[in-house]
Amino acid sequence: MRGVIFMTSINQKNEPLLAYLNNTVKYEDHKVVLLNRRLYPEETKYVTCSSHYEVAVAIEEMTIQGAIVIAIAAGYGFGLAFEQKPELSGDALKTYAQEVYDRLMSTRPTGQRLKVILDKCMTEVNTGIANEKKGAELARNLTSLMNQEVEDADNIAIACGKNTANLLEDGDKVLTHCFADSALIHMLLEAKRQNKEIEMYCTETRPYFQGARLTAHSIKETGTKVTLVTDNMPGFLMEQGMVTKLVTAADKITLDGHVCNKIGTYQYAVVAQYHNIPFYVLGYEGPDENSPNTDQIEIEYRNAEEVFYARGVRTAVEGINGLYPSFDIVTPNFVDAIVTDKGVFAARDISQHLK
Repeated sequence: MRGVIFMTSINQKNEPLLAYLNNTVKYEDHKVVLLNRRLYPEETKYVTCSSHYEVAVAIEEMTIQGAIVIAIAAGYGFGLAFEQKPELSGDALKTYAQEVYDRLMSTRPTGQRLKVILDKCMTEVNTGIANEKKGAELARNLTSLMNQEVEDADNIAIACGKNTANLLEDGDKVLTHCFADSALIHMLLEAKRQNKEIEMYCTETRPYFQGARLTAHSIKETGTKVTLVTDNMPGFLMEQGMVTKLVTAADKITLDGHVCNKIGTYQYAVVAQYHNIPFYVLGYEGPDENSPNTDQIEIEYRNAEEVFYARGVRTAVEGINGLYPSFDIVTPNFVDAIVTDKGVFAARDISQHLK
């Protein structure tokens, strides 16, 4: 993608880099600055985006990953779009705002948090237009909105992690899939504060290897023992009694308790239930209030070519087909609890989080 890449580090409190959002995405000097998660942790490099188009490409090319990171980046990109149209106002501004919204929303259509953030941006824009504001002022308002969202998201992740740590027992061996982001880190940090000895297993998570890179590294940074396994090993681990809990995040949670997450989560949940292993979902800020059921979930299918490669090396023969759905859906009966910043909920009762 376009953009300047540079080396930097802005860690807080000597905790894992990915524990806080502003280490991954921020607005600086009229640009959106993103940690390149395709390179991290081998290299800590940041990409600067000078337009919302560049932010969109960064999301599509998986330069950044993770539901809340993508959402915040898109929100900052929304503000950046108006910086570039400072004198735009009225109907022209409204038309432009819809174009920006559509472009950013199209990047990852499954994501719950992306839509929530972009809808907040549109509400801010429509209010501004009604009050005869121009693009420049809207840009400032949107940037302030996103700065607050970053602070709120960090607090939500910390609370969610702490609530989940309370469900863990000393000696637990926890399997996780993909990268459950900062709540997973805070879960492990809180478990340490509670003097609980936890061991983690993480899947490599093909084809982008988020588990092998982001999850394994972040867990290691917490001082927790971690073992990396391939995506087809968890059934064996559970059958052998090597796993006592399954913990993942969710890209979308419906009001009736369905959990949409990284492809592979469904099969792990089914096997976990068969072996009487609790499955806890890091639900962050809870369900999508606009998704009563799975009818509102659009499963993203990425380019099948991505299945043929591992870290840039082709691993498949030519002349075959590939298939790459990014997400699958776990039905509520396979979920023991959804944990949010407000507490622990049975999957079918997750709508109570909103009350």
